[in-house]
Amino acid sequence: MHPYGHLVPLDTPPLSGVAMLQKTPTPVPAKPAPTWTGNGAPSGLLPHAVVAPFAFQAVPRFTQCPPPPPDLTEPSPAKLVYGLTLPSASETPTIAQEAAEVMLEVHGVEEELMDPALLLVYELTVHACRFTGAGELVQVVIRRNGDALQVTAHDTHAPHAHRRLAAACDERRRGSLSDVRELSERHHGEWGFGAAYPPAAGVCTWATLVNPRASRPTP
Repeated sequence: MHPYGHLVPLDTPPLSGVAMLQKTPTPVPAKPAPTWTGNGAPSGLLPHAVVAPFAFQAVPRFTQCPPPPPDLTEPSPAKLVYGLTLPSASETPTIAQEAAEVMLEVHGVEEELMDPALLLVYELTVHACRFTGAGELVQVVIRRNGDALQVTAHDTHAPHAHRRLAAACDERRRGSLSDVRELSERHHGEWGFGAAYPPAAGVCTWATLVNPRASRPTP
């Protein structure tokens, strides 16, 4: 299945002009607020930036052409935002960790966050692969949010509709996230998981690490 859900086949005949004018728009139901399992809810980020792996910003109403130039200023911790799309495979966590190391070094992330951030990327990617079958893709997003560094991982294992199956699967997820939970809480962060918003599918798992210098109270 395409990551954005079912697409209209290319051979679908277009609506005639009259039909298009007379067609009644289908109301779009309001999206419920996501239910998160963990020690907090994502903060400081737009919902689509957290739960949809491909959308880092809202789609503009009009497309500018030619497009605006890329950001040519020097990298900094505040500009850290990257997304990785990787296959669910045994070597994927190592590849994600090595790619993250380059990102963090280029953006000058504090030494205090380097090692825990790389471990967090590795553990969240391991978790996403556990809930994504062979031949499918996981998405890992690394970004800075104020004093916190946030990592999110998207897997393809959609939440169960049956209450007992959902409870058993959530318990399995919590067990898989034991190292992530310990790492995040030790670094004054938060963690959680919940169903991804459409058009994204599966589950989004996230965790944050806070700069220890920023987390200390001012005397």
